Amino acid sequence: MTRNEEVRIKLNRVREFLDRKGLTAMLIKKQPNFSWITAGGLNMVGIATEMGVSSVLVTKDECYLIANAIEAPRMKDEEVGELGFEIVSYEWYENEELQIVKKIANEKVGCDTPVPGLVYVESEFNELRYELTDAEIERYLYLGEKLSRALESVLLFTRPGDAEAEIAGRISAELWKYRIDPTGFMVAADERAKLYRHPIPTMKKVERLVMVSVNARYKGLITTVTRMVHFGEPPKHLLKQYRENVEIECLMIAKTKIGEKMNVPVLAAIEEYEKRGYHDEWKKHHQGGPMGYYARDIRVTPDCQQTVRRNQAFCWNPTISGTKSEDGFIVTEKGPIMITKPFVFPTLKLEVEGVSFIKPDMLVL
Repeated sequence: MTRNEEVRIKLNRVREFLDRKGLTAMLIKKQPNFSWITAGGLNMVGIATEMGVSSVLVTKDECYLIANAIEAPRMKDEEVGELGFEIVSYEWYENEELQIVKKIANEKVGCDTPVPGLVYVESEFNELRYELTDAEIERYLYLGEKLSRALESVLLFTRPGDAEAEIAGRISAELWKYRIDPTGFMVAADERAKLYRHPIPTMKKVERLVMVSVNARYKGLITTVTRMVHFGEPPKHLLKQYRENVEIECLMIAKTKIGEKMNVPVLAAIEEYEKRGYHDEWKKHHQGGPMGYYARDIRVTPDCQQTVRRNQAFCWNPTISGTKSEDGFIVTEKGPIMITKPFVFPTLKLEVEGVSFIKPDMLVL
């Protein structure tokens, strides 16, 4: 699938959306949606910003890129030149985007962010992203391999005395070699893994244990992965807990099926936590959900009624105080395709609900 073919599929989805909502056009401003509609384009300057520096306006017949005079040349040369979007620019000191939009499509224009005079339709529009194209799946698998290898390779050479922030920095350096943005880190040394569900990196030095979770983005797509390392023989209860944590995640993956409600895996996990004696652990952290151009499109709750789509990406992240298991995957008719998976780490081979898994074990150094 070429980039133009992918964009054509997405423009068709947007135009069908315009018809359903009775809109004349759709203004796409947010960075994740820009990357989606342009098949991997980037309209950001700061990598941590959600709002882009240029916008795409899709009408029933045309497609425009609107940017100020600073951004327009790069957008044309590096982001959308081959896609046939018409470039409309304005002076950077004259904020004319809204006037341009109203001149092109003067009534009932949808937008993915609240703008006076436009129709805010973000939640419904977001669903257009959920079913991945073949090209998006290819990009996701590339991201997953690079991220898994980078994380595991850095952890293989991590030693007691390394600071949490140092570990995050080394992983970042590996990811930037492939123009992959590290968009989030949780690094927990020793007791911090048990104390906090979101342990952002500090200068605390590792002694016996480190748990690392990374969010990373490639051409707009984001995935998440977690790995754990223990220095010296880990306590038997910790290994048992970690492996049971992995089994809960595998159960959630196996229960994620096209057409089923998204809460089915979460309800199954809650039952499994209780069955294994980890009472109420699920209440201490969200269990994950679908992902794509956000780390999580939805945090799935026990009463979530949305259904799983074909070729939709997910990442469940069940946790028990002190352990976590987390790898991204894509739901297909033939079963899950893992986005992240072990490359350097030891493995656990499991079969859950008729699905075979090769999952990372805790690395013991």
